[in-house]
Amino acid sequence: MRKPWHKSDPSVFDHLKGELSKKYPDLAVIATTDDVRLRGSFPVLHEETELARFQIEILIPSDFPDSIPLVREIAGRVPHAVDWHTYNKGALCVIVPEEWLLNPKRTSLMAFLEGPLRNYFLNHALAECGMKRPMGERSHGSLGLLEAYGEWFGSNELRVVRAYLNCLSKEMLRGHWDCPCGSGVRLRKCHFSKLMELQKQIPVWIAAKALKRLDDQIERERAGSFSK
Repeated sequence: MRKPWHKSDPSVFDHLKGELSKKYPDLAVIATTDDVRLRGSFPVLHEETELARFQIEILIPSDFPDSIPLVREIAGRVPHAVDWHTYNKGALCVIVPEEWLLNPKRTSLMAFLEGPLRNYFLNHALAECGMKRPMGERSHGSLGLLEAYGEWFGSNELRVVRAYLNCLSKEMLRGHWDCPCGSGVRLRKCHFSKLMELQKQIPVWIAAKALKRLDDQIERERAGSFSK
């Protein structure tokens, strides 16, 4: 059985604690047998100037960086509502997970804090004042996932996105498959070269995660459950 990330290489964990104590001294590090939590005050910085501050708790899962951290705002400042990009009783929709998993910096928790998390809270602080979110925002629910995944494939159409993800979740591409673009032509005579290039960029396990997340989200929406 695979050890939790902070136990498989204690030196990595010690280095992280050192970085956090310097950059985010108000975040306490709480390690358990299975996971690590950060809890405390998180500053939103721009060129070393503090623009806002939020009280948060971050769960770093045992299989990090194969799964992204789960963030909650714990002082009641962020409403538990889809329009404020929260889900599952207050978990923050910081970024579509597979987008971060494809980022070359995904192994760095500091990069997550200073990238997606900082941008989320900067957007939120400005939205609180009635201003437009400068980083933009995706649609809610399955539409947001289709927007994110659709950027990989050049289409936001559910059938096309699912077909591409299904192909990329296989270990090998087969030329006799129908092309996921929906042309009705065999893959070998259509977008085979494009799939080969995508296969280099999107690992099988990430494509499989994305497909499952999309299908699960659609099922929740059909059942009337709120999520993103």
